[in-house]
Amino acid sequence: MEYDKTFFDRRFERRGTDSVKWDNPEIMAEGGVPLWVADMDFECAPPIREALQERAAHPFYGYTMVTQSDYDAVTGFWQRRHGITLNRQEIVLMPSVVSGLRACVTALTRKDDKVLLMTPVYAPFYFAVRDAGRTVVEAPLLTDDAGRYFVDFERVETCLRDGAAMVMVCSPHNPVSRPWGAEELRAISALCSRYHARLLVDEIHCDFVYAPESFTGILGLPGIDEGVISLTAASKTFNIAGLKQSYLFCRDKKTVSELNAYFTAAGAESGNIFALTASRAAFTACDEWLDGLMEYLSESRDLVYRGMKNLLPEARVTPIEATYLAWVDVRAYGKSNDALMKCCYQHGVALNNGALFGEEAGEGFMRLNFGCPRTQLLEGMERFAAAVKHQ
Repeated sequence: MEYDKTFFDRRFERRGTDSVKWDNPEIMAEGGVPLWVADMDFECAPPIREALQERAAHPFYGYTMVTQSDYDAVTGFWQRRHGITLNRQEIVLMPSVVSGLRACVTALTRKDDKVLLMTPVYAPFYFAVRDAGRTVVEAPLLTDDAGRYFVDFERVETCLRDGAAMVMVCSPHNPVSRPWGAEELRAISALCSRYHARLLVDEIHCDFVYAPESFTGILGLPGIDEGVISLTAASKTFNIAGLKQSYLFCRDKKTVSELNAYFTAAGAESGNIFALTASRAAFTACDEWLDGLMEYLSESRDLVYRGMKNLLPEARVTPIEATYLAWVDVRAYGKSNDALMKCCYQHGVALNNGALFGEEAGEGFMRLNFGCPRTQLLEGMERFAAAVKHQ
């Protein structure tokens, strides 16, 4: 099968499938265009569908083992696509990366510990810290004249010196579309080691990096502390988040043991028969689909740049080096985030409220998901522009 423009241009009706993205009336009015939650509107790779259909055809769905083939699938993918070698003893299986964030904060820090976030950042980072009774401390990212984001290392060190016990990093960074490079990751790791803080890296968007940039996996860097943790999944890459399967990587046996014990005690052990089936197929048989997807998204990224420039000339799109999520600065139009959300609803389009990623760092920003057929993207951008300009 050719995974080309024709394949990814196809639109499917997702309404009426209990889709979070399409069927939530509080987010989007009936008949609206969703460009919000990080869920792509492309059909799942055929090898995944075929594997699920074959397994579903067998009329028994009893308790299921996680086998060596499940580990081989994920380790093979990471070796093949990212040059990182892993083994079974370094992997913890979990329902989702969000559950992994929560587990790490709860199991590896103490009540009232400080946890450092580099903002704006994925909203569940905040929830994981606050719901566990820990304290969020922020090191807001810096920007240059083009709107590209950078780590404020001086602020990071100040927070660590003041007692931050964990640093949570998003790489590639959601929502600002930055894949952190080797020098940046080494510097963060070195600071964590100096101040004896845990380093946790959410790498779920690892497969969405656009040339000439490249993904740098934290565990692929020499000299990194064994206790550093990476979180990932097939869910974003292959659009199978509803199946609930993710992975935690760590070289330190004690940390792996502590986290396995946490998930066992919480009753959150993996073994979903369809999640395992889909993940094996995704990691072993879908490289061509992924390569085609990245070509399509790269062209859609250019369409976002052009579309926003034409439709909202005073807006600024942060350089999109990774992910399929555009971070759009509309502060020049003078609307609060609450007003922006209200106007988007009225114009039948849904984007993510930038304030969810940081009340200060996200004020005047909206996150736009361009992981969809281009006709949908164009319609959504036109509606968004009308909403921003609405008087």
